[in-house]
Amino acid sequence: MCTSITMTTKDQHVLLARTMDFAVILEGEPTFIPRKKFVFVNDESYDRKNEYAFVGMARQVNKEHFVFADGLNEKGLSCAALYFSGYADYNNQDTSKKYTLAPHDVVPFLLSNCSTIEEVTQTMENARVENTALDFLGIVLPLHWVITDKTGKSIVIEYTEQTLYIHENTVGVMTNSPDYKWHTTNLRNYIGLQPSQKTEVHLKDMVMKPFGEGAGAFGLPGDFTPPSRFVRAAFLKACLQDVQTELDGVTSMFHVLANVDIPKGVVKTTQAYDYTQYASVMVNSSLNYYYKTYNNQRIRCIQLANEDFDATSGKIWSSGDTEDILYRNTKK
Repeated sequence: MCTSITMTTKDQHVLLARTMDFAVILEGEPTFIPRKKFVFVNDESYDRKNEYAFVGMARQVNKEHFVFADGLNEKGLSCAALYFSGYADYNNQDTSKKYTLAPHDVVPFLLSNCSTIEEVTQTMENARVENTALDFLGIVLPLHWVITDKTGKSIVIEYTEQTLYIHENTVGVMTNSPDYKWHTTNLRNYIGLQPSQKTEVHLKDMVMKPFGEGAGAFGLPGDFTPPSRFVRAAFLKACLQDVQTELDGVTSMFHVLANVDIPKGVVKTTQAYDYTQYASVMVNSSLNYYYKTYNNQRIRCIQLANEDFDATSGKIWSSGDTEDILYRNTKK
């Protein structure tokens, strides 16, 4: 369970925001990868290091392998992975593709090699996403992806029935299952929502008035299912006012995300509780990565532009600290 939002401010700052909602504790930490330090080895014909430096929220699996849930690269391309259970069906049978990827490697692969939506589209059309399990979870992650570049273009990438679909993200919102086209069609059920106050209604001799302000949004779904979160996020984003600067955009995005934030204990799975472990806002124009965690609601910012893109090693920022930490020598 996750929610993502994209928007462009009046000053042309492009943002991609997301919540990370999951029942398994991901132990994600903000991580910086310099150029030529992240290696993808998928088969004997493909062995390549990253072209671009990037920062994002990741879990370090071993000394050289990180699982990124989202991130922003030096070219102003941002990407986020969202759960797509019951629908994700990868094209692992298509052996003619140039690249072979595990679902959990799509985010760092795109951040490593692409700078525009056009390049992302071309790359994914030449990629085969295989049913490769993520070791520490023991499952093949069912995912779809939201990608935005610094021009404000945004797409949603999905695999269903072993077919690649790339949707233009015209609404600027994505959650989880069903697929993007279903969610945009479902918005038609809520065309009566409005930020303006509803007036009184006369029914014969009876006059009915709203109880208070906000009646225009009556019927806005308040549960935590993906369709309801999609509608809620789309409505709130559409109603935003006075979003001029980067700070305005970041502030607005965190306010919208707060309306789809899941407190621990509200959504119970078979074994644990699904909750919002962190929320992040990536600014493609300034290369700033903002985030806050469930246990620390202070918004922190990592400025990718201030990092050495050709550094000999990367950095991991502890979720609770501001000090830089070198890669941990985690044993395989």
